[in-house]
Amino acid sequence: MNGPDADFIIIGSGPAGVSAAFPLIAAGRRVLMLDAGNDVGSRDESRSVRVLGGDLESLRADDGSSPKLQTPVSRGIRERFQGESGIGGVGFMPIGSLARGGLSNIWGAQISYLDADDIANWPIDIASLQKSYERISERIGISRNADFNRSAEGESVLPLGATAAYVLHRHRVAKPANGSFRLFPAVNAILSDSRPGRAACDLGGDCLYGCPNGAIYNSRQDLLSLRKSPHFRLLDNMRAVSLTHNAGWTVRTADGSSFFAPRIILAAGVLGTAALLADHLPIEEQGLRLLNSPTLAIPLLSPQRLLRSSTPTHSLAQLGLSLRYGDGISDYVTGAIYEVGSLPAQNFINRMPLGRSAGRAAFERIAGSLLVATIYYPGDQSRSYIHRDAAAEKSLTIHGGFAEGFDILAEALKRALRREWKRLGLIQLPGASLAEPGVDAHFAGTLPMGASGPFGTSADGELNFHPGLHIVDGSIIPDLSSKYITMTIMANADRIAHRLAETEAKPAS
Repeated sequence: MNGPDADFIIIGSGPAGVSAAFPLIAAGRRVLMLDAGNDVGSRDESRSVRVLGGDLESLRADDGSSPKLQTPVSRGIRERFQGESGIGGVGFMPIGSLARGGLSNIWGAQISYLDADDIANWPIDIASLQKSYERISERIGISRNADFNRSAEGESVLPLGATAAYVLHRHRVAKPANGSFRLFPAVNAILSDSRPGRAACDLGGDCLYGCPNGAIYNSRQDLLSLRKSPHFRLLDNMRAVSLTHNAGWTVRTADGSSFFAPRIILAAGVLGTAALLADHLPIEEQGLRLLNSPTLAIPLLSPQRLLRSSTPTHSLAQLGLSLRYGDGISDYVTGAIYEVGSLPAQNFINRMPLGRSAGRAAFERIAGSLLVATIYYPGDQSRSYIHRDAAAEKSLTIHGGFAEGFDILAEALKRALRREWKRLGLIQLPGASLAEPGVDAHFAGTLPMGASGPFGTSADGELNFHPGLHIVDGSIIPDLSSKYITMTIMANADRIAHRLAETEAKPAS
C-alpha cells in the first residue's frame, strides 16, 4: 500500500479551510487541500461582465433575495451548488459554494466577535477563542467606519456615508432611555490601507461585484501565501463526493480520483459537510437540526437627507446595531444599516410601483436619503431540519421554518424598532419583509461541539465514533447567536488546527 497523500486533507478552500491550513503547515504538517473550484478567468473579467454577467444574468427577474445574492457571481455560485450538491429545499433556500474561496465570494464581510456569555454552553473558554480572533484579524485585515480619517487609537478607518453619519450623530445626541438599543460604526473585513497583493478600498462601489482591488477579504487571497509553503498542496476541480474509513480516511472525488490521509478536515460549509457525511450519520431517523438566523429587511427614509446626493463610500455595512428584547443570554438581535445609494439601483427600482424610467428617475432623486436595515435573530428562533430522501440515495432536503411563537416575537421587535427609527429621525417605509429561511446563509449547529451521540463532535471538532474525521466549519458551532458568524468560524478553525498541530505527533520525514 502506498503511503498517505498528506498528514491532513482539507476539503474546501473557504474561510474555515484556509484558517485550518495555516497552523498545520507552520508546524511542518503536510496538507493537501481539495477544492471543487479553480481560478480560471476570475482575474480577467471586465467590469461590465462582473456587473451584467456574461449572459446578462443581472437582467433576470428579481427573485426577492438580497442584492448581494443577485449579482452575476452570486447567481453562478448558487446555481452550481444547487445543481451539483444534491441538496434541495422546502421553504428553505439552500446556499452553499463549490467555488474557489467558498462563500467568502459573496459574504457581507461584516465582523462580529462572540463574548463569554455567547459561548457559555460551549466546551471551550473565551480565552482560547480570543487568541484566534486576534490571529485572524491580523491576517485578513479589518477596518472600522467613521466620520473622521483616523480613530483615536490610530487605526485606519473608512468614511461613513453622509446619511449613515447623520443617523449615528442623532443616536449619540438622543440616546435611548434604557440602553437596550445600540448603534455603532460597522467593522468590515476591508482594507483602508494597502497590503502586498491587495489595494485599499477606493470607494468605487464595486463591493458586491467582486472587488477588483482585493480590498474585501476573500479566502482565495490566502491561497497565494499557503502555496508558497513546501508543506501545502492545492488541487483544483476536485469535488469530494464520499469518505471511507480504513486505518485512515479515503476521499473520493467526482472525477474518480481518490486520496488518503490519517486525518481529514472538513471545511465544505455546513450544507456541503452534511452531504459528505450523509452515509455516516443516521439522518433518516430524526433529521439533522440546522440552525440559521431568521432575517428581516427594513427600508428606511431620512427626511433630513431628502434630495441630497450620496457621498462616496463602500457598499458594505455602514452601521451595526443591536437590540435586546429579553433577559436570556441570546435574547437580542443584531443587524446592519446600509446606504441604498451605494447598492445596485435595479434591485430597488424593480420593487417600486412605477415604470422602469419613472422608477429610475424617482430613485435617483431620493437614493441619498434611503437606508436598508437587515436584522438577524438568534438561531433558536429557527426550526430547520435536513432530511435524507429515501427515494434518492444521495439527495438531501432541508425543510425550513421558524420557532413556535416567532411571529409574535417578530411583530414585537418591529414595534420596538419603529420607536428607535423615530428617535433617529427615520421613517420606516412599506416593504419590510422576513426573508425565506436560508437566505441569511448563517448556518450552524448540525454537529455541535460537546454534544453526545452520533451528531456530536469533540472540542477539537472530531466527529463522535469516527476518529480522525474533524470538522472546522459552522457545522460544529453549538448555538447561533444573532451576531455575524464567519469571523467566529474562522477563529474556531484556527483554534482547532493549533490544537491538532500540538497534539498530533509529527510524522518522521
